Order: sequence, then structure tokens, then C-alpha cells
Amino acid sequence: MIDNEQIKNTVEYFKKDGKSVRVRDIAFTLLAKMFDSKTAFQCLFGSDNDDYYNYVEDKMRDELEAYLTEQGYIKSVSTDADTGGITFNENKREMEMLLAKTQMALDDGLIEPKDGLKILADIRVKLNDKFKVQEQTKDRLIVVNTKYNNVCNHCGHEIFIPSKEQLMEEYNLVEKQ
Repeated sequence: MIDNEQIKNTVEYFKKDGKSVRVRDIAFTLLAKMFDSKTAFQCLFGSDNDDYYNYVEDKMRDELEAYLTEQGYIKSVSTDADTGGITFNENKREMEMLLAKTQMALDDGLIEPKDGLKILADIRVKLNDKFKVQEQTKDRLIVVNTKYNNVCNHCGHEIFIPSKEQLMEEYNLVEKQ
């Protein structure tokens, strides 16, 4: 937990270096550790607008996060040796930021379109697989055809005898006038 005095000290520390850090920036950094960065941005700024990627990509965020971690104000929730202390949300946020950086590099022409599209597709597939992004299941229709509708009088096997309507539909027949 960070108190008002620690927030003031953080703002003063960055002001000495000539950098502008607001309380809002500190709040974003702390919220982004608990939630994903998009949710933290929406909480502080009210909506998801075009400034999201510019705000998240700002180098000041990295410096601020490093300082807050160094001071002990931010602690990683996970200490599992397998993940190296990276939480689920941190990993998801990094994947989203990598997606945004790749898109920006593609737009700026820093990477070839062929390579950029492949990277974007790979990242989206990984996000979908690893973070359980659910696809819409609307308009899925399961058709079950009748397998048997009668029993053979001679051998007792189940059989299917199509009706007149089914045969007319299947073979495009028209009833005689």
C-alpha cells in the first residue's frame, strides 16, 4: 500500500530530474499491476480512446514502474519459480503491448508487411489460446439426420425408409398435376 507521503516523494523525485509525473500516472501504474492496462486506463480516463497506446508506450511508465518497484511500493503477486514472478495479467498485458508495438512498426514500415502480418497472427493466436478469449457461438446449427426409422420384417435390422416428401426434395421432383 502506498500512502500520500510516498506519492509526494515519488513526484518530487521525478521533478528533480525534470520529468513530469502526475498522481494519475502513479495510480495507472498501480492499477495496471492489479488489472490489465486497458482496464486501468478506462478507470482513470473514463473511456478507451486512441491515446491508450501512446500512454502505455510512454517510456516514463517504465521508469515510474521501475522506481515504484525499487522502492517496494509494487510487489509481484506471483513468486512461482516456473513463471519467474510474472503474473497472468502481466503476461497478458505484455502480449497486448507487443501486439501494439508490432502494429506500429508495421504501420511505420520498419518491418516487411509479410513478416508483420505473420507476427500479428501468431500473437493473436497465442492470446486467444493462452488467455481463453472466447469466440462467439451464435448461429451455430447442428443438423442431426435420422439414421433409422423402421425395422426390416425379414431380418430384423434397423433400416431407413425415406418418405415421399424427402425423396421429392432430395431429387428435386415435382408432384404430377
